[in-house]
Amino acid sequence: MVLTVLKLSIVQMYSIPSSPTKNIYTIDSFMGVDFTSSPIEVDKKRSPNAKNIINKNGYNESRNGYKILNTIGNNINGVWNIDYKGKEMFLVHSGTILYECSTDFKTYTNILSGMTDNRSQGLYINEYLIIFDGTRTVVYGDFGSGAQARFLDQVGYVPLTSIARNASGGGTSYEKANLVCSSRINSFLSEVLTKEVDGVSTEYDQQDFILEDTNVEAIELVEILKDTGDYQVITDYTFNSETSTLTFNTAPGPSPVLGRDNVRIQYRIKDNSENANKINKCTIACLYGYEGNENRIFATGNPDFANYDFHSEQDNPLYWPDDNFTKVGVDPITGYSRLSDGTLGINKKQSDTDSTIYYRDYNLLDSVEVFPLKDGSKNIGCITANCNCNLLNDPLILSDQGVFAIIGSSNGEKFAQQRSYYINGKLLKEENLENAQAISLNGKYYLAVNNHIYIADSRYLSYPKHSKTEQYQYEWWYWDNIPARVLFGWNNRLYFGTEDGKICSFSDDYLDIEEPVEVYWETPFLELNSSHLAKTVRTVTLILNPGGDCNITLGYILDDGSVEIITKNYSALNDDFPKTIQEKEKIKKFMFVKFYMSNQTNKRMTFERLILEYINSGKYRGE
Repeated sequence: MVLTVLKLSIVQMYSIPSSPTKNIYTIDSFMGVDFTSSPIEVDKKRSPNAKNIINKNGYNESRNGYKILNTIGNNINGVWNIDYKGKEMFLVHSGTILYECSTDFKTYTNILSGMTDNRSQGLYINEYLIIFDGTRTVVYGDFGSGAQARFLDQVGYVPLTSIARNASGGGTSYEKANLVCSSRINSFLSEVLTKEVDGVSTEYDQQDFILEDTNVEAIELVEILKDTGDYQVITDYTFNSETSTLTFNTAPGPSPVLGRDNVRIQYRIKDNSENANKINKCTIACLYGYEGNENRIFATGNPDFANYDFHSEQDNPLYWPDDNFTKVGVDPITGYSRLSDGTLGINKKQSDTDSTIYYRDYNLLDSVEVFPLKDGSKNIGCITANCNCNLLNDPLILSDQGVFAIIGSSNGEKFAQQRSYYINGKLLKEENLENAQAISLNGKYYLAVNNHIYIADSRYLSYPKHSKTEQYQYEWWYWDNIPARVLFGWNNRLYFGTEDGKICSFSDDYLDIEEPVEVYWETPFLELNSSHLAKTVRTVTLILNPGGDCNITLGYILDDGSVEIITKNYSALNDDFPKTIQEKEKIKKFMFVKFYMSNQTNKRMTFERLILEYINSGKYRGE
């Protein structure tokens, strides 16, 4: 009995303290970057400092590198994929030349010179590619002798402007004059003119026809309807340009078909450059039409008519009727947006003198398609047409405040909603932001500027508390060392052209030409669930995705700025199992810690989950 009491007393005198509680801190579902939030408020799944990473199949990994396919000319201004009679090819505007290229870009041919060395915009409609370069609009298509590139003012549709004219004029207006064509056609229903000669009625040998225009430069074609119903070309005539009168040396006689015009005269006016330049100087264009059909071209960006836009005839990009124009407010138009309700948004920069957006709708007036205009509000302005894209029916524009979407409400009002909160901290510091170019491809929006690309992924939406909108934001990723001047896509793959004439595509490896892609991901400041306790990490675990090799450097940065490397250059085996890096590492008594993953080799870097085992180490004593 005495021994038992003694034993209990010893135990009470030397009690064993309990082990510190082990805690687990996990970061999974890594997302994109956050260059905007306060450094201590960045969500743990995002990075305040990352580059050259993209989310593939739900997890982050290195972006692929790019390779040079060929060098074509000296400055890539536009690239378009077309299919002509079963032959697929590319057209490349480089410098002042338009090239026809094979789909691998290995062979190319100069098909047109004399273009402007500026970025251009091309639209494909009704088997024609129309290219606006701001100086002289180009058309690629078949004009009767196979595919070729011509200037629009050389191949414009020749309208029949006046019909049922008699020999002395008159008649009925039919088609409008074509801005891009100096030629017109007048058709006449000829009369039998007689005169009295020695008391006998005799038909005139000659007969005059007066044209509707007075500034005629030349007669191009004269035709007379024959009994067969075909027109025959006639050359036996004279023309007086001072009176715009064409005289048949032999009168054509009455029409062989009752009531049908039997004389057609095609002529060219003296100088149509002023009208043609209304279209030739356009730099911005989109497809739009009745009920939202893409069967007309609307064009703007002409510095001489900066607040005007023009539209082509339905399904005929070679015909721009001279009354198909609209004055839109007072400030220059900067872009078009195809909106989800079927209207066409006309964008402008933000100003005190004009609305930042107008809305074009469609209607019928006396069976004629019309496109009425309605002004919007003074809100977020658009600074470039080159970034207007629809990301899965979300019409995005680039403003001086970032990327915005133009959306509608239940009462029909439309307004702009921010979409780029997470990247604005870096994007809005880019020089010459108005020179950016964007493309929507495979559910992602790629915005390129100054050798950087910002990528929005439509699969991932969130609602940051400090953004300027209650609407969602996209997750964004950031790449550097991409010298993209223009972006284009083909077969669901991203391509780009450079300022020195190179055509590049992203490859399946991780080399930018011959240099490894430099990949970096840094976590935000981690306080591990406590703002007042010191922490000590005992074990660091990083889970890597299965499938293929992975090269990664894992490290951490402490409060005092010191950097430690935990594991370097880990190569996973090529199998289907996830890989785990686990290190027993005492990171002692800190308040904040940051981890980073990096890679500068020709292998990918990928990571899925970061797990920290730690203990609380008492009250933090401060710096």
